[in-house]
This record gives sequence, C-alpha cells and structure tokens, in this order.
Amino acid sequence: MAKRTARDKLMLLDTYIRALAKRLYLRPAAKGMAAELANSEIFTCEALGRRGRCMMTELAKECSFALSSMTGIVDRLVAKGYIKRSRSDVDRRSVFVELTKKGDHVYQECLEAEMGLIIAMMDALDPEEQDGLLKLLGKAVAGLAE
Repeated sequence: MAKRTARDKLMLLDTYIRALAKRLYLRPAAKGMAAELANSEIFTCEALGRRGRCMMTELAKECSFALSSMTGIVDRLVAKGYIKRSRSDVDRRSVFVELTKKGDHVYQECLEAEMGLIIAMMDALDPEEQDGLLKLLGKAVAGLAE
C-alpha cells in the first residue's frame, strides 16, 4: 500500500471531520420538536442548554454568531416559545435569555440523539482505541487553542 502524502492526509481528515460534524451536529434530533427548527436555532438551544441563563452577548460569543444574527435567531425562538428573554434588575440595558420548558425539551432530545451517536461511534472501537482516540482528539483540540 502506498504511503499517503500530506495533502492526502489533510483531505482524508477533512472528510472525516465533515462527516462527524454532519452526523453529530446537523439536525441530529429532527424527529421531535426540533424538526421545526433551523440548524442555527437548534445550535442556539443546545448552547443555552449547556450554558444556562446568560446575556445575549455571551450567547452570541458561545455560538460564534454576530450579535445582530443572534438577535434574529433569538427573536424566532422567542416567537416559537423555545426561549424567553428577561432584563437585568441591576442594568435594564442587559438582556438575559434562557430556555423555556419547551426549549429544554428540544435540548434534551438533541442531547440524547448526540449521545446515542457518540456511543455508537465509541462502541465500534476497542477500549485501547477509545483511549487513543480521546488522547489524539485532546491533543488536536489543544493545538487549535495555541
């Protein structure tokens, strides 16, 4: 078997990363309540589910969206009943957002679907491969932070 070139390795890694992202994060729970939501809305519900009540600016940063884009997404989610806004008692200019019960239900659906996929992926590996994968992914993520 011929040795892979650096370009071939990059292309293969890109293919794998895209396949994982598509499988894990692009509409993983589209059968439940999440079926009526756009990917950006699901992503926002997941971010709020993980983070909890936070300011709009924090949510926009967490999702890597411009504040103006985040405002539009949150407006749609508020209209659909998945998120609620509230103003700070200390500073009325500060707007907080959090999931409603309906939004938390979507978050839980997505979380269960994602965990199911991750478990299936890990079950395809033996314990040593699982440990190796986690170690390598940890190093790769750390390399991105530098």
